[in-house]
Amino acid sequence: MILEAFSEVLHRERQRTADREALDILQQWLLSILSEAVPADNIERVIHAEIELVDFNGHPVFLSKSGTGEILLKSLYTYCDSYEHWQFRRWLHCLNATAFERR
Repeated sequence: MILEAFSEVLHRERQRTADREALDILQQWLLSILSEAVPADNIERVIHAEIELVDFNGHPVFLSKSGTGEILLKSLYTYCDSYEHWQFRRWLHCLNATAFERR
């Protein structure tokens, strides 16, 4: 449910600005959810219950509040990596063999 919500946000943001990395979009998404005082829906309630936002030397850091929060964070980060690898494979597949010739 949460990965599906994030995938929709990621897809929408990548269509709008293709140069942003998935991890940046994830951090912005989590930051926007955790900065709200009252969660709007079940997805935001779960994120508020499982993840906390900590300021570390002026940078936001996301920490899990429990074991399930750790699994959730790991799943979100893994999804970002998978998405970036998929994008790279798509880019690589579109190249011709001549792109790898020495000049």
